[in-house]
Amino acid sequence: MLFIGHFSFDGMDAGGNVKHGYLSSIVDAESPESAVAKFEDHIRKMKGAHEAMNDVIKVYIEEILRIPRIPETPMITRIQSSQGDFPHSVSHALPGVDSGDVEAFGFAADVERDKSSDDDDFVESEPFIKFGR
Repeated sequence: MLFIGHFSFDGMDAGGNVKHGYLSSIVDAESPESAVAKFEDHIRKMKGAHEAMNDVIKVYIEEILRIPRIPETPMITRIQSSQGDFPHSVSHALPGVDSGDVEAFGFAADVERDKSSDDDDFVESEPFIKFGR
């Protein structure tokens, strides 16, 4: 059975700056308990293997979703919002995945790199969907 785990984490960089973030993981498992054990094992392995996990200190389970079959219509598996301006953040699609079986599509432009290049050709990413307002 398919399980999706949504997690949050606390971290601290080498300079002592506090960080907070989120990660999601997917696995085939027999039970929720088996999925949690697999998620824990994978997150522990990623801690030592991927740069994006270097600063992670604590990981919290937000929720584990059991999906008995792949739905024919899309479903949102998690939504979270924060008040205020969009915080400075770093995002990685499929960190540590070397398999050709899984691909990520729809990469957004690297806004920080573009802004720091002092290039007059800087273009902010276009929204995928716009609603009124």
